[in-house]
Amino acid sequence: MGARLNLRYLGWSCFVIESADGNLLFDPLYRTMYGASWASLDDFRDSKVICVTHGHHDHYIDVPTILGHTDAVVVASKDICDHLNFKYKVKKERLLPIRPFEEVTVSDFKITAFEWDHRKVSISRLFRGGLFRGQFFSSFQSAWHNLFKVPFNAPYFGFYVEGPDNMRLMNYCEGFSNLMKIERLREIARRFKADTLLAGMQLDFEKQLSEGVAALSPKKVVLFHPHEALFENIGLTSSPPQVFVEGVRRALPEAEVIVAKPQSSFTI
Repeated sequence: MGARLNLRYLGWSCFVIESADGNLLFDPLYRTMYGASWASLDDFRDSKVICVTHGHHDHYIDVPTILGHTDAVVVASKDICDHLNFKYKVKKERLLPIRPFEEVTVSDFKITAFEWDHRKVSISRLFRGGLFRGQFFSSFQSAWHNLFKVPFNAPYFGFYVEGPDNMRLMNYCEGFSNLMKIERLREIARRFKADTLLAGMQLDFEKQLSEGVAALSPKKVVLFHPHEALFENIGLTSSPPQVFVEGVRRALPEAEVIVAKPQSSFTI
């Protein structure tokens, strides 16, 4: 049996599965945004595959640049792959469009996609919220990216990844929200048995998070805030991390629960 794989969290929704044969990225972002920056381009130079969950700017905008500095391929929805090809001239042989419950194998990773439901997002509300708090540049930049630089309305995909040393990891990203469909999670749980779950915690969605984690029943839950800097910029608040942690522990007491901080690492 080889050494355990390493999982790094680089802020926002960006995780890196580090492997001796090359890394897998989720939603890489390294540019300074809303005054926050936790990564650099160098963090992604060993990448072999990039999984993009959806087309909002903080999940997508740095993908074209990273592709220009690596030989990585992208696994994502057809909408995202088509946008990379048309807008950023990424060659089709580096794009692997995938449908829900379809799987692809890249390097040592077998990747299966599934859909999840995103909370409602208003670009105009984000813009107005930032302006109200005096954050004109950040608000304008965010609106510009989402309107003109990214496939904002692309489907929302999660990924189940199987890798070396019997790794089984699921990225459910921001799917634990007020629009979450518990039947969808139960169907995903019937298909996949994840040992590690990446789970976004935000706003007051602690009940949905607890219910979703209980349905998926992983051994380890890695909680992260996908929008902490953005929310501070527009005046939105979330429940404290400990509230999410306590809810998960009540729903699934046997699971290990970790709150990820930018630049933290874990074995998986």
